[in-house]
Amino acid sequence: MIKLNTNENPYPPAPGVRDVLDHFDEDRLRLYPDPTAGTLVGALADYYHVGKDQVFTGVGSDDVLAIAFMTFFNSDKPIFFPDITYSFYPVWADLFKVPYETKPLKEDFSICPQDYYPANGGVIFPNPNAPTGVEMPLSEIEEIVAKNPESIVIVDEAYVDFAGRSAMELIDKYDNLIVTQTFSKARSM
Repeated sequence: MIKLNTNENPYPPAPGVRDVLDHFDEDRLRLYPDPTAGTLVGALADYYHVGKDQVFTGVGSDDVLAIAFMTFFNSDKPIFFPDITYSFYPVWADLFKVPYETKPLKEDFSICPQDYYPANGGVIFPNPNAPTGVEMPLSEIEEIVAKNPESIVIVDEAYVDFAGRSAMELIDKYDNLIVTQTFSKARSM
């Protein structure tokens, strides 16, 4: 049986990963890991051609998103996110007492960029959107980021490897943009 609703990888580790696990020094599990995740941060910075200071890691993208909610979404103004989207956005907003407004999707289930232009305490949306799978063109993502120079805009790219163009190429252009990705979807295969 394959469980699809949580988007978990139903397959065992690749042979190379299995080999590493079979020969792993279990004594390493007794020690705290590097708190800076330096090796991983360096590898990600090299892979994405960004500075190490532009990479932040956590215990999955959910952890990174929760930290971002606590850190950046602290205005009296509501944050904006789509009404049909990743179900944890309202959970975090409620948990961290962040006011929010959901924005309706268009008839074709796409996000209307203009809905995210009014004054706000921040913006977050996945691209492609989950659960609709609709991708927002990079030009429309850039419109939202550019129209919100005083707010943090988070583009949650958990599914970008399956379809779409990453907003990573915009991070050097905009100080208010955060792009999150995860190892638990396409990269887990």
